[in-house]
Amino acid sequence: MTKKNEYKILSLACHAGKILLQNGAEVYRVENSVCQVAKSYGLIPQCFATLTCIIITLKNSDGEVVSLVERVNSRSTNLDKVYQVHTLLKNLSKYNYEELENRLLEIEQDKPYSFPINILGNCLGAGFFTFLFSGNFHEFIAAFLCGILVAFTSKITDMLNLGVFFTNLLCGAISSGAACIFLRYGFITDVSIPIISTLMILVPGVAFINSMRDLFSGDLVTGFSRLGEVAMIGTAIAVGSGIALKLLLDLGGV
Repeated sequence: MTKKNEYKILSLACHAGKILLQNGAEVYRVENSVCQVAKSYGLIPQCFATLTCIIITLKNSDGEVVSLVERVNSRSTNLDKVYQVHTLLKNLSKYNYEELENRLLEIEQDKPYSFPINILGNCLGAGFFTFLFSGNFHEFIAAFLCGILVAFTSKITDMLNLGVFFTNLLCGAISSGAACIFLRYGFITDVSIPIISTLMILVPGVAFINSMRDLFSGDLVTGFSRLGEVAMIGTAIAVGSGIALKLLLDLGGV
């Protein structure tokens, strides 16, 4: 195998790992997938991944080593892309290099849900959580409308690149403030249920589960890093909600 082909395989393996890491996959899944691609072409791989970086080293039959470091600057949660890459790698033998590269590009460029669908998801998620907490129809409507505000706030903060902390802080503040306004005008009688129901859609459940799985699989650095991220998001939600409640209590006594 020529040096050029080795670099191409290295880039291909890194591409697969990067898609997984950017879309919420566990670190051990990223490392295993990278190694799986390289091994399928007869190379001996080593991979180390964190939340923000992938380091890959390949050794050929002559003992020569080639390496690549890939920085991952943005991460989100899109489990459909994780599933697609996982399914693709399970059937590696069915694809040649060009087909595999093109399929990975298709998965990477696959558009997420549109903004109206995101709004609907936020509304339904927030609204139906009220029934889980024994809420009534008025509290369902309040949480439903708060979900709309959360969706628009998230969209605006993403456009402004404010980061995860300030995004969740503002969403927590706006959702709690809106629920208090519903209480102030007598639309609801219990402000806690709409607030909790709306905040539930901000809770980073997938990230928390992945941090536990990383810790249990022995990836301590990534596990604790992801757990710290979860704690930061939870703190931002609590601080934003607390600020809104404090301001409204001081100003209007709701």
